[in-house]
Amino acid sequence: MQQNYKDLFKTLPEHSRVWIYLSDRLFTQEESEIILTEVDAFVSSWKAHQKSLNASGTLILNRFLILAVDENTEAASGCSIDSSVNFVKSIGLRFGVDFFNRLNMLILKDGKPTMISFHDLASHKEENIFNPNIDSLRDLRQNWIIPVKESPFI
Repeated sequence: MQQNYKDLFKTLPEHSRVWIYLSDRLFTQEESEIILTEVDAFVSSWKAHQKSLNASGTLILNRFLILAVDENTEAASGCSIDSSVNFVKSIGLRFGVDFFNRLNMLILKDGKPTMISFHDLASHKEENIFNPNIDSLRDLRQNWIIPVKESPFI
């Protein structure tokens, strides 16, 4: 499983669009391996208007499911985005996790990823946060982890 987010999706250009889904719990190693296999199968068959997308996906820190698409090759359409959301929902149902609770935030507390509620961010201004607003591969590589006090949430 990929752990270094700065090296993600080396075959995709930096302008590629990304979607980041945060699980409400850690996956076990066994679960992560199963999920990665399913992610690979999904992105290899992911299409927009019957055209294959130049896409990739991974799992980071046994918690983040990340999908990426080079939209210069073929843009993700509404239906293809819906299919990716349905795919992520199916993973959530299968493993009993919630990827869609936007109040869950992951910070680095003493260098360790720690889940907190959005409502508790103000008391963690000196920590770093995994910015959930990232939408491009360039931003993922350069701005995914930022100080809470510099985030758009404070």
